[in-house]
Amino acid sequence: MTSAFRVRSHPAWWLLLLACPLPALAHGSIPGATVFYTGFLHPFLAPAHAISLAALALWLGGQGEARKGLLINALALGLLLGALLAGTLGDPNTDLALLVLALACSLMVALQWKGPRWWVACVTFALGTAVALGSGDPAFSGMPRLSLLGGGCIGAVVLVGQIAFWVDELVVRHRLRPALIAVRIVASWLSAITLLLVALAVK
Repeated sequence: MTSAFRVRSHPAWWLLLLACPLPALAHGSIPGATVFYTGFLHPFLAPAHAISLAALALWLGGQGEARKGLLINALALGLLLGALLAGTLGDPNTDLALLVLALACSLMVALQWKGPRWWVACVTFALGTAVALGSGDPAFSGMPRLSLLGGGCIGAVVLVGQIAFWVDELVVRHRLRPALIAVRIVASWLSAITLLLVALAVK
């Protein structure tokens, strides 16, 4: 038992696993998950969606209490509009738009620039619209499609809300310098990642 564990723990095994390609699907069913939970998990699993929502959450978390209501409404309205448009437009590829918006959000965080209210609200609205618009799967129709889109919108709100809450709690309210440094480092990494992905997308 011990020798088998040592063999499996050898670094070569991990390198072999990392070298094995896995299928990357924008949509598709998740084993054991209903249509709603498939939609709910989509913002966490789709790379462009997850990166853009994480970058937005870091930016929104540092905006302060006075802007919270406006930005929550902007995100909710954007998700609602995107879900409504997805019914007629099908499943357009919004990844490039999401990556450009993610780059803008992450740069704002790295530079510690909040931006005017209207600008933050517009970016939040646009990102919410692009997320919901790119979360529909044309393989579903009727109530299953509505359930998929509803799950995606709720998942996006949960992802943004959780990250933004902790940024607000640690950076804005308690002014913990290590947390501020960590947020800026993460934002810098997100900027670099999104810049590379945008360059690959437009190449």
